[in-house]
Amino acid sequence: MTTRITKHFVTVGNRRVHYTRAGSGPAVCLFHPSPCSAKRMRPQQVVFASRFTALAFDTPGFGLSDKLPLAKPELTDFADAFAETLTALGIERTAVYGNHTGAAIAVEFAARHPDRCAMALADGYPAYSSASAEDRLRRYLEPIVPKWDGSHLLWLWYRYREQHVFWPWHDHDLAHRADTDVPDAEFLHQGVIDLLDAGDDYRIGYAAAFRGRGLKVLPDLKVPVCFTLRPGDSLYKTKPMYEGTGAWVVETPRDPLAATVREMELLSQHPGDVPPEAPACKPIEGRTTTDYRSMEFGGGSLFIRSRGGLSTTRPVLLIHDLPGSTALVDPMLGTLGRGRSLLAVDLPGQGQSDATHLPPGLVEIGTWVGALRHLLREMEIAEVDVVAMGGGGAVAVELATSMNEAVRSLTLVAPPCLDEAARTDLAPRYAPSAAPEMDGTHLLRVWHQLRDQELWWPWFDRRRQNSRNAPPRLDPLGLTIRLREAVKNPAAYASAWEAVLRYPLPERLAAMPRVPTLLTASKSDLFAHCLPRAAALMPHAKVVEVEDSDAARVAAIEAFLAGR
Repeated sequence: MTTRITKHFVTVGNRRVHYTRAGSGPAVCLFHPSPCSAKRMRPQQVVFASRFTALAFDTPGFGLSDKLPLAKPELTDFADAFAETLTALGIERTAVYGNHTGAAIAVEFAARHPDRCAMALADGYPAYSSASAEDRLRRYLEPIVPKWDGSHLLWLWYRYREQHVFWPWHDHDLAHRADTDVPDAEFLHQGVIDLLDAGDDYRIGYAAAFRGRGLKVLPDLKVPVCFTLRPGDSLYKTKPMYEGTGAWVVETPRDPLAATVREMELLSQHPGDVPPEAPACKPIEGRTTTDYRSMEFGGGSLFIRSRGGLSTTRPVLLIHDLPGSTALVDPMLGTLGRGRSLLAVDLPGQGQSDATHLPPGLVEIGTWVGALRHLLREMEIAEVDVVAMGGGGAVAVELATSMNEAVRSLTLVAPPCLDEAARTDLAPRYAPSAAPEMDGTHLLRVWHQLRDQELWWPWFDRRRQNSRNAPPRLDPLGLTIRLREAVKNPAAYASAWEAVLRYPLPERLAAMPRVPTLLTASKSDLFAHCLPRAAALMPHAKVVEVEDSDAARVAAIEAFLAGR
């Protein structure tokens, strides 16, 4: 039977915490290693869910959890922040499980909050010597510096791979060879995405573990704390350090699944409380509220950003570019439709939303439209003003065609209004495969497609006559964020492009019911050259060319919506 894992946010003061939840029974809270996210805890969470309510958290600054408002947080700060999170969740007392950095947080939580901790299980606890910790702080945590040629992506790939080949990753000799298999390409890809999500700030949370107390914490432990060591784990070599300490140490099997089952038995000795239902995520002033909604297709969930009373007023529905996510437009959402409710959705298989029931890599405009229709019905939203970015215009036009009574206005920002010949030629070959490969070169392929499409149209025909005469968006950090969001579901990357480029947008614009429409683009937009064709097909539309900035786009959209 498949374990059902749900995704949630909880508001803790002025920060947001992301976590997943599975199972029923006493609470066990899971902390992942750095520089990963709660996704790394999925195997343990699935096993623990057979006996517990297993909650896996993105620790502050990783995954989708906000950073702590501290320049140099210590493990004590992470432990105290988790205690605050428990309070927000209505959980009085829980068992905790952590791996590596997560183990350090779990143990510090047990030491500082014994009244909230039934027991802690530290899997691969960072019991470093002072000299080792100083060496890690000096050499281990290298900065992430985006480079124009994408070479930082290959560095990240091999940096993450190398920590499964050597420990520490930067000591490349026989004495430091890891005693384990190298993970597959999909695992490595997820690790690189986690690093890119954290960005250069990944060093903040990671460094806290290296500054931790190690085994000096033992005298402060007033609740049961079990230290597990697994052959093959990088921290198995610390086993001699526990001799004579009186610590509760258990060696688990080498096989990860068998080790997790053994850890579940250990956690069962000191269970926590049964947690209440997950509370709703409370708004934070000046920010959109993040949440998940169940998806009709495939039993997964949709990631949404919202503001205001969605069912009581007509909201602005923003559809992101494809492939991509709402993270790319979040800076716009603070001012777009100011004073109105707003809804933005990561479409199925994009960003943080689950893929659908369709085979991997197969996506269709109709699937995305169906998910939006289902969501609007579920949220009892009868009418929307739709704003669509780039390739999202195909989804917006199909939605407006199928729900013409519900879509009260339509804004298309640089819609891909290609003629039939261009669609036939480009759709099947425009985008490279982003399927993870062991050498990491899939990241470079996508990087140079995204970069070169700023310089030529189409990007792969680099003749002088195809040079784009517009200011290119070549900022390495901006390109890195665009790539990160585009390949969170790498199997669907190329087919998302194909679905957008194959869509007969000109024919659909000509045939769709008349609706108040704004057509806008800046010269730098990928499909800016399509704007005249779209305008000719929609003579009733307002056409506005804007500067290449969020402020300019928002101003044009605001002026249009104000006249509605």
